[in-house]
Amino acid sequence: MQKTYVQIGSGKIGRGYIADLFNEAGYHLVFLDNVEPFVKALREQGYYTLFKSSRETGEIRKEIIKDYEAYCTATEREVSVEKIEAADAVSVNVYPGAVADISELISEVIKLRLSKDKEKPLDIMVGVNFLRSSTIFRDKIREYLDTDEEKEFLDNKVGLMECIVGRMGAIPTKEMLEEDKLACYSNDVPFITVDDSYKGEAPNIPQIVLKKNVPLWMFHKIWVGNMSHSLGGYLGRLKGYDYIGECRDDPEIAKELVFAQQEGKYAMNRELGLSYEEMEPEGYLENQKKGYLNHAVNASEKDTINRVCADLVRKLGKQDRLVGPALGCMKNGRVPYFLAKGIASALCFYNEADQTTVEVRNYIAENGVEKAIEKYCGLSDDVPAEKALKQLVIGIYYDITDVYPFDVKY
Repeated sequence: MQKTYVQIGSGKIGRGYIADLFNEAGYHLVFLDNVEPFVKALREQGYYTLFKSSRETGEIRKEIIKDYEAYCTATEREVSVEKIEAADAVSVNVYPGAVADISELISEVIKLRLSKDKEKPLDIMVGVNFLRSSTIFRDKIREYLDTDEEKEFLDNKVGLMECIVGRMGAIPTKEMLEEDKLACYSNDVPFITVDDSYKGEAPNIPQIVLKKNVPLWMFHKIWVGNMSHSLGGYLGRLKGYDYIGECRDDPEIAKELVFAQQEGKYAMNRELGLSYEEMEPEGYLENQKKGYLNHAVNASEKDTINRVCADLVRKLGKQDRLVGPALGCMKNGRVPYFLAKGIASALCFYNEADQTTVEVRNYIAENGVEKAIEKYCGLSDDVPAEKALKQLVIGIYYDITDVYPFDVKY
């Protein structure tokens, strides 16, 4: 009998990555989303095209995903809950703003499960790009539970396994969308790494790679991987680039990204205890060198800077991809020059269609960059490491912008 996989949040990562893996493994796919017109389009078309870029050559191949179901969690709530409760595998892939709604949905699934089989675990993969996601979801789900029995089930029978998202979730190009309005654009990473904390049995498929302590490795992903991705975009926009591939093909930016990654790893080692042997296993540096200034791959990658660098307020946060590792360096005896340059470049980033960048730019114009760093990065003069990082970022910001030196205090 064919097993069923339910995808909660059917955006770029959900459909372009995890659903693709389970489709390859032979699962029947069920997509859940809260945008009714999008769900209707998925249902009426009955398929979508996945454009997958080779990490080795940059070549793009197409796959057709079909024979799925799709439901709207806003207007088809009951059936959505039933589909999750009956599924063999479930994954959540959403932005932070959707945590409350998804947590309420999962609380309803818990109540249904208790009415059917209170001994059967409920396992849900959590594949998001923010830290401590399993704890955040668990705490929010608890708010929607009413009885001690429901809360006990959450504590003992609900697995919320954090995942390391390994594929990009790029915006499809104009040509891709002309071919298929529901297209997804990603790369060809053939697996997803999932925390080994299932309450029941994990899917026994090669596309699922179990790993201990994924919540810790999520810091590594954010502080090293996502940091480098975003930093390339912030630096690239200062040079007028539109695509991440252009940034990675720029020798100056490519060099700075490698140095920034070294700062991120230092923070991981000193602040969170990951060894360099764990972060740089055999073959790591060779693969990194192979991808360095790989023009064929970079030229084909059309992931936009606006997408990668979006949601600026969150990405400037004290524990996020730039400030988090920079503080980890500062507190442990290393000056994070390249991370600080990334923070300064992020403060310059602007996209008129992204209200978070509009907010930051307006705040800087009205209050100055020092106040903006205090507000958005959470840095305080009361903490020596934070004060030093703030001063470093301010200096670099003034250096890379057209500020008139007599108009500011430094």
